[in-house]
Amino acid sequence: MLDEAIKIRDLNKSLNPNWITMDRSYIFVTNRGVPIQRNSFNESIKAANQRLEHPINKPISSHIFRHTLVSYLAEKGVPLKAIMDRVGHEDSDTTMKIYTHVTNKMKDKVVDVIDELSL
Repeated sequence: MLDEAIKIRDLNKSLNPNWITMDRSYIFVTNRGVPIQRNSFNESIKAANQRLEHPINKPISSHIFRHTLVSYLAEKGVPLKAIMDRVGHEDSDTTMKIYTHVTNKMKDKVVDVIDELSL
């Protein structure tokens, strides 16, 4: 999803002579390069969720990307301390309890490791 948003942003930038150049490379911008406000972005995410064949049945906001990142990093075996540093947590309990739920890939990895045991 992010790769697609970046491609669209870059395409708009190359085609629009009225593009507003910002000091940062924001990903979610209008067709003129202005960063989308968080509340507008959240409303867009909610509307997109409702268009899904199987919508996510819980409150949706931009914060979902933070959960996704932490879950992905945990899934890839990134050390807890590195994840905490990345997301700005000082207390490992916060990271462990809220963000690093067990994903399906993690469950599959446990099964694979057990299957490889020679008993």
